[in-house]
Amino acid sequence: MMSFDFNERLAFSVKANGRPWEDVIRDALPGVASVQKTDTAQDKTGVDYVATLRRGAVVWIDLKLRDAGCSRFWQIGIEELALEIWSVKPADGQPGKAGWTLDEAKATHYTLHAFAPVDSNAAFLIPFQLLRKAFRERLALWTRQYRRATQSSGTWQSECLFVPAPIVLDAVAFAGCLTISVPPVPPQLDLALPLA
Repeated sequence: MMSFDFNERLAFSVKANGRPWEDVIRDALPGVASVQKTDTAQDKTGVDYVATLRRGAVVWIDLKLRDAGCSRFWQIGIEELALEIWSVKPADGQPGKAGWTLDEAKATHYTLHAFAPVDSNAAFLIPFQLLRKAFRERLALWTRQYRRATQSSGTWQSECLFVPAPIVLDAVAFAGCLTISVPPVPPQLDLALPLA
């Protein structure tokens, strides 16, 4: 089980080994006028960066940065995304708290999944609501297929599922494909009047 401290994790994501996350966000979203790092209070709500587009739209982004060395655990040698099942695991008769990936209250528009340069230079900007839908639909399957790990903060435990990035991206793309059912159109009635 891995242990972590929230404040240490926050400092790690802000430093990001000197990588310019603002530039990554500008490159990923067309029309960005500015990108700002949020303050600690907003960061704790799951919004790490706020991008403002030229015409005023605001985009909230949650950075999901993996620790250096995580690539040694990748099952098939490609980037894995850490998707949180439990933010607080149920324990001692107490109910748990759903992980960020399943959180219907999360206001984030996108999650930005990235790695320390020693592991990968890839970054994945993913629409959060489609990720949440894909994760809900595949959770039972993915928990049988991919590695799970528990992390401890000292006072509670959380749990993540590690899914290869291409699998997640395919599931997100599929989650955005909708079939809208339309009621059948009744057959046309022959309203032509008989000729006299």
